Amino acid sequence: MIEAVVIEDEGVAARRLVKMLNNERIHVTQILKSNQELQAFLDGKEMPDLFFMDIHLNDGIVFETLQKVKVATPIIFTTAYDEFAIRAFKQKSVDYLLKPIDKEELSSAIHKFKSMFSDSKALDIQAISKLLRSPRNTYRERIKVKIGDRFRSIKMTDVSMIYSASKITFICTEDGRSYPIDQSLEAISDEMDPSQFHRLNRSQMVNIDFISDVVSYSNSRLKVKVIGSEDVEIVVSRERVKIFKDWLG
Repeated sequence: MIEAVVIEDEGVAARRLVKMLNNERIHVTQILKSNQELQAFLDGKEMPDLFFMDIHLNDGIVFETLQKVKVATPIIFTTAYDEFAIRAFKQKSVDYLLKPIDKEELSSAIHKFKSMFSDSKALDIQAISKLLRSPRNTYRERIKVKIGDRFRSIKMTDVSMIYSASKITFICTEDGRSYPIDQSLEAISDEMDPSQFHRLNRSQMVNIDFISDVVSYSNSRLKVKVIGSEDVEIVVSRERVKIFKDWLG
């Protein structure tokens, strides 16, 4: 049986991927949640047959670690962003899967891994490029909320912010109203268009169209002001500042 290590900082996404891999008869020996944990693993552990790596981790981009340590183990990258494809090719990359991960695409990537490393074939760059050029239309467009005994469907383009508080996830609209939703922040994050929504910290995600201001804050962080949520403290954690600035363009 193939043994794999998963690098993923979102608990829901990690558990979903492990379940999908179990169905593919791949045994996940360990889940790593940060670049720090990955660095420690690469420094002293016996390598698995395959890595599944999220690119954006809480403490930075995974390429920062891969630049420090030469990794011979094949990697299947998993991410909600496609702008890192070229950098992924420079690693010993088998495939590059966009979140939310599709069952058939995962099976295809695993089949590619088995074919490449059982027959010593070259990396199929053209196939990966074709995947990245495919139109992406699976991002969530609307969300259902319950208001008393009634239900309402809200366009995601009208959602200014998504946040979690007291173990409940809420969406916020331009008028400042908040509505609880059934999904966790981790789960709904995978369904959002990354060019539109960005995760600022563990509990808040914002819509770029509703950001009214960004100002410097203590400890090299940034404070973000969002229309409809002016009274809410929204702070970009220090390790996410560079990624956030790049996202803003």
